[in-house]
Amino acid sequence: MADPPRRHHAARLRGGILLWLLSWAPIPLVLGIPAPLRYVIWGVQFVIGAIGLVLAGSAFFDAVKGVGWRRAPGVLWRGLLHGDGEAAIPA
Repeated sequence: MADPPRRHHAARLRGGILLWLLSWAPIPLVLGIPAPLRYVIWGVQFVIGAIGLVLAGSAFFDAVKGVGWRRAPGVLWRGLLHGDGEAAIPA
């Protein structure tokens, strides 16, 4: 079983990607919100997307430090699908 920092790494990756994807949802258009409030909601969605990119980016940076540029995409894909962040955490 993975120790807590490694589970935290996979959660950070998954949470970051989820926040980024949620920031693309057309919430104001679906709900029919008028223009002035629509811009506020889009601003909030932009901030949520930026936070998601920071979370996922920090997980990617940790993976690059741990395994190098060539193996990082594979490690992150495995971490995203299976929660296996073992190889991504530097020793």
